[in-house]
Amino acid sequence: MRGSIGCGMVLGVLLIAGACFGLSPAERRAALQKASAEGEAGVEVLIAGLEDENGVVRRTAARLLARIGAPAREVLGEALGNDDVVVRMIALRTLVELPGELPVSYLAKGVEDENSLVRQTAVERLVGIQPRTERVGELLEIASKDGVDAVRRIAAKALWPFHREVISIREGTDRDIQVAQAIPLPKEGWRFRLDPGRDGHLKKWYEPGFDDSEWDLIEIEQVWQEAGYQHTGVTWYRRTISLPAEPDHLAIELSFGAVDESAWVWVNGEYVGQHDIGPEGWNVPFALDITREIRWGEENSFAVRAMNTAHAGGIWKPVQIEVLK
Repeated sequence: MRGSIGCGMVLGVLLIAGACFGLSPAERRAALQKASAEGEAGVEVLIAGLEDENGVVRRTAARLLARIGAPAREVLGEALGNDDVVVRMIALRTLVELPGELPVSYLAKGVEDENSLVRQTAVERLVGIQPRTERVGELLEIASKDGVDAVRRIAAKALWPFHREVISIREGTDRDIQVAQAIPLPKEGWRFRLDPGRDGHLKKWYEPGFDDSEWDLIEIEQVWQEAGYQHTGVTWYRRTISLPAEPDHLAIELSFGAVDESAWVWVNGEYVGQHDIGPEGWNVPFALDITREIRWGEENSFAVRAMNTAHAGGIWKPVQIEVLK
């Protein structure tokens, strides 16, 4: 379909060869519009437009190729290597919406793109591919270490192996449920560690028997920046406490005053849920049902994976076990 574009080709291509004829960008765009009206037959002219020296002309060519759709699939795939980021974005967004199977090689180019919006578009499409092939998993792993949090977050969430629906017994019921007893978790004595690789869960930092003796000591009820950690990203908190004999109860919840901004929680090595609503969750209280996981009359292990995407960070308000009746 494609060949070199020069001044000796057919009239439609010659109109794009502005370097040969001194045509204005507006005239070159008009030629592109005329070529696009021919559908697949005009693709050669639009290819030339993708390499035009004028950004508006290049982007016009990309949009017109997007309108042609499936017949221009191969050309759009090659446009993922274009120097113009808008052309690359148009190409990728068109490719992910075309019917039929999308070559993962196109998404791989997107994941490696220098522009974060292109990478994010590619990752969003990767997440939806089912069943997930080994190559798709590899690309998501790459994206989970992206330098931009918006990209990294999408990939990391897709790869997250722990799932539990968070439902409080106090929600969706007409029963008069009260906190009969509150057992505060200590403010002092928490073990703390940064997780720049965001892979602490793969290293099983949530397990009760994990050796955290080399971790730092920190207090909760403060942001970690107040404790001297100028860190944006993921950290872990661990604490073991002894509990009294089992009280009379309807349910037991672990209540957080607030974590800036997201949290994933384990009790005695069991995943009990998460608070992950984005940056707006930094000041939102939440509670997780731990009725089955709590062990009365013995030691209990608590592990919290916390993440912030800007500023402060951490378990900055009190945490308590609530006995509901």
